Amino acid sequence: MLRNQLNIIDILLLSYTAITGFYFCLTSKNEFNFFEITQWSAFFLCYCIARKISQKQWCLWGIVLLGIIEATIAICQKAHWIDSFHSTFNMTGTFTNPGPLGGFLAIAMTIIFGFYLEYQEHSWTKLLLLFIIVLLLAIIILTDSRASWLAALFGTGYLIFLKKKEHGNSLSNISKVGIIIFVLLFSAFAYYYKKNSANGRLLIWRVSSEMLADAPLMGKGIGNFKKEYMHYQARYFKSHPHSSYATLADNTTYPYNEFLLIGVEQGMVGLIFILCIIVSALKYASYQNYHKIYPSSFITLLIFSLFSYPSNVVLLWLLVPLLLGGIQCKKSRSISTSYKFQLVEWFVYICFLTQFFWGSYRYYELKNNVKKLYSLSPQESKKAKIYLEKSRTELQSTPRLLDVYAQYYYQNFPPSVSLSVLKQATSIIPSSELYCHLGDSYKKLNQMDEAVVCYTLASEMVPNRIQPKYKLFCLYRDRKDTIQMKKAAFEALHIKVKVMNTKTLRMRGEIKSSLKLTDIN
Repeated sequence: MLRNQLNIIDILLLSYTAITGFYFCLTSKNEFNFFEITQWSAFFLCYCIARKISQKQWCLWGIVLLGIIEATIAICQKAHWIDSFHSTFNMTGTFTNPGPLGGFLAIAMTIIFGFYLEYQEHSWTKLLLLFIIVLLLAIIILTDSRASWLAALFGTGYLIFLKKKEHGNSLSNISKVGIIIFVLLFSAFAYYYKKNSANGRLLIWRVSSEMLADAPLMGKGIGNFKKEYMHYQARYFKSHPHSSYATLADNTTYPYNEFLLIGVEQGMVGLIFILCIIVSALKYASYQNYHKIYPSSFITLLIFSLFSYPSNVVLLWLLVPLLLGGIQCKKSRSISTSYKFQLVEWFVYICFLTQFFWGSYRYYELKNNVKKLYSLSPQESKKAKIYLEKSRTELQSTPRLLDVYAQYYYQNFPPSVSLSVLKQATSIIPSSELYCHLGDSYKKLNQMDEAVVCYTLASEMVPNRIQPKYKLFCLYRDRKDTIQMKKAAFEALHIKVKVMNTKTLRMRGEIKSSLKLTDIN
């Protein structure tokens, strides 16, 4: 049965949507992000479903069922019965990385633990729930994701706190001190367990804070983090050439902290709205019976969001509206709506649903045509290329597909043709590799000054890569500029490479051989 009321979360979400929509129109620079609209349509559809259904526990059981399926797939991958979705990690579930798998299972485990606490009598059902908790916990540990460990710890800890509070038991001062010490020790362990990975995140947060400082009030604009971050990272290493972070740098498209991402893109205005929604959801939520599971699971997701990128993973992204919509607010924080408002509401639902299906179809078609570019059939590749040339605007809205498309043009077309595609790609999703490709294209077109700029920027973006310096060395060698060639060679040979492989050794060997020939001559 539909509920004809708006609660405080609904009102804040509507206000946030209106403000961000208006702000997006001001900062989009005539770029209509079709798939961004589709993503938000899916968000609000999930929120409305979770908000409207009367049996809210079914949403929770649905998440648990998906968690069990993910855990089963992960076990099969660990046993090498099926392949994972990543060449390096052998256990990813249906995700492309163990991190999101751990985050999703942490949320599912929090939900199961909440149901376990609600069962008063000992029964087979309670034993089954305990078995699932142990299973999910084991997989979470095996994912090696510190963010999911912390998320599971805080989510289940909050449930225990609520349960004690429900029975009128409060924590003693000794217990509070013990909890604080445990959290601090666990945080220290998580940092030193993968120190380089933790320091890599600290680098990203430091550079991202410079982005936030440049536009603190209104931010850089929605979707602009990935467009500008690598340029900020290049500036940072240009200003700090001997930084200890240089060996940890990599191409980055997200800041591993959702609140920092919101701050960078939407400024303090957007961040304050998001914090108001979170505080209201937790402050005015009902904590009776199983209703306490929703805010606890939401906290699990929030903790995971502090160290990861759920907005870039569809399944985790859709958990936000499902958990937020499932929170039962106190009746005193709700207002009734009129019949006319309900008609408008249904019209909006239909618009969201239409946009979701149309956008999903268009994305599938776009992704399928990008895959066809690398197919064995020349006819299919030709048709896909024609389709993608007509869909350049949509490709601009999908950076990952645009990157693959640009790589294809670089490998298969002359520089005069591939140059415009590479320039578009570097403006949307800049990376050290793409700027090297762009430099190669300029070099082949005999535009050497532009090539030098691209290679130099590629080197500053990720200082632990030898390839940009090697390409600079080759350019100066071809121009017979001995002074600049030796300078580039010295820098290339003294780079602290992040990963030493055959390609790196070959480039170093070629540089040394060329220097010996130069000295002989």
